[in-house]
Amino acid sequence: MEPPFAWPLGLGGRHATHVHGDGVSSWSYIYTMASPALRGPPRDGVYVDQPWLLMRWDAAHHIVHSEWRAFANSAELRAALLRGLDAIKDHKALGYLSDTRKVKVIVQADQEWIKETWLPLAIGAGLKRIAVVTATQGLGKMTVEDLVGLTDDQGLQSRIFASVEAGWRWASQTPADLARP
Repeated sequence: MEPPFAWPLGLGGRHATHVHGDGVSSWSYIYTMASPALRGPPRDGVYVDQPWLLMRWDAAHHIVHSEWRAFANSAELRAALLRGLDAIKDHKALGYLSDTRKVKVIVQADQEWIKETWLPLAIGAGLKRIAVVTATQGLGKMTVEDLVGLTDDQGLQSRIFASVEAGWRWASQTPADLARP
């Protein structure tokens, strides 16, 4: 049986598998695409445009900007964050803005993956600051806040903001801006 849908989201040469089963039939799908070395940055700056996320290079602020639109399952979340690594590398981004106001929850396994896998890869790619805009309340706010601040001792500053504008200002600062009194 063929899956009833397919997403054109990939991992830049990496693979994640999600299996769905309803007790009678099951299928699996794999998120893949050509290596970023072969593809290069997207011409329009959009790295992910899916119902759950819009991720793009913000040339005006010189940051990667992620706007989480809805719940993403583990495979979708991880694939999207890996595309974020491609954006960081493609543009030598120092700043990242993640608007998580519509995130409802990040499951514990994904929190651990972000902490143990994604954050070290992002730091290795040269990321210096990540600004996180959170909802005013709810479980999503709490799970996102648990991740913020885990990286200050690893060379990546992270801060929580109430507005996208405040996050942009902080995340887009250059090293010279940060050195000013």
